[in-house]
Amino acid sequence: MRVSFYLDRPSALQSIVMLNVSFRSKRFRFSTGISTDPKQWNDERQEPKSTDPHQNTNRRRLNSIRDAIDRAYHDLSFSDKAKLISQSDVEAFRARIESFLSADKPKLNASTFADQFQEFIDTYTIRSPKGLVTTKRPSDVTLVRYRATLESLRAWSKVNRVVLDYAVIEEHFYQSYCDWLRTTRNLFDATVANYIKTIKTFMKWARRKGYHQTTAYEEFYRDNRNSESIALTLDELKTIGKLDLTGSPRLSRTRDHFLLQVYTGMRYGDLILLQPHHFDLQSGVIRYSTQKNDTCCIVPITRPMKEIIEKYPSLLFEFSSSVKQNLYLKELAQRANMKQQITIIRFSAGKRVEEVKSRGELLTTHVARRTFASLSIRFGVPEAVVAAVTGHSPKGILQSHYIRLDEQSICELVCNAWGRL
Repeated sequence: MRVSFYLDRPSALQSIVMLNVSFRSKRFRFSTGISTDPKQWNDERQEPKSTDPHQNTNRRRLNSIRDAIDRAYHDLSFSDKAKLISQSDVEAFRARIESFLSADKPKLNASTFADQFQEFIDTYTIRSPKGLVTTKRPSDVTLVRYRATLESLRAWSKVNRVVLDYAVIEEHFYQSYCDWLRTTRNLFDATVANYIKTIKTFMKWARRKGYHQTTAYEEFYRDNRNSESIALTLDELKTIGKLDLTGSPRLSRTRDHFLLQVYTGMRYGDLILLQPHHFDLQSGVIRYSTQKNDTCCIVPITRPMKEIIEKYPSLLFEFSSSVKQNLYLKELAQRANMKQQITIIRFSAGKRVEEVKSRGELLTTHVARRTFASLSIRFGVPEAVVAAVTGHSPKGILQSHYIRLDEQSICELVCNAWGRL
């Protein structure tokens, strides 16, 4: 008996790995269910190359096939000299191999893909930077994007009359889906890239689950160029802070929450989770962990921040949803007369698109975080300290391994800087 593996289409972009079994002058040919880039296949050694991103999974699959064939072969009882291998034995041997391979293949139907995408949304946990499994679930914002991606896939499949399954997720799908998002949904490349990122994350998760063996999705490109954004100038921040909002309690709260976000540098999703126990007024800091990556952050309570906190002695804030807060901020910008026109550059189908907007139209919750970082640098706060407050990853060997900032140092640097406001 001889067992060998080879590529079905070695000149194609993707090829199925085939199994050939020679036994008793007969040759049996089967599909292993493995799809790979021919560049990642070692034809001489009949195995994936070490550069194959799925080499461990694919090698385990090939080894399990070899073991199953060996078991079937030895079960033919060659130790019994009186035993003669009949044609029915040969056919049984072939059928046993076929049974093993078919039992290990994902069983797909018209609803499986969407159902398993929903399973992904409901159960997926984030992997560490080294690919290790964690128990941490994605943020609420990320889950909203996952659901939007599934909804868009269902809509695309309905319009194009295509049944969703894993075999569909290849180059033609990528081109058609991206074009549909741009033309039908009027999405820019940055948003399309987020949908593609979600699909790639799902496909990796599903492959680890054994739901498919395709790898064409790995070639999908994501355009990471984001549209230009703003940070408030010092004058704009002062203007918003001095607005007379006596007759509008809602806008007054919106302004307080926005300024609190500016002075803390927090993401809005983290800000709305603040509770009294996060505030250490005696030490003059706010301690919390970010939702996005569980980074422990220390935020000094600066003089302008104290003025906001004093309005809420219970340290309980009635935050609006991010959608409503962004709507209210546009009203706040009108009150602050933020009418200066600027040109925003975005990309659609790789082409540069320029839009003229007022700065007020671009005022969102995330502008507060950018404003904290930008003004902190202007006030002379070192970048490493800004990163420690905002929870951004250390930059370079120096910040990662040598710079160690204690609370007192961070408080002194940030409080002295923002005391100039």
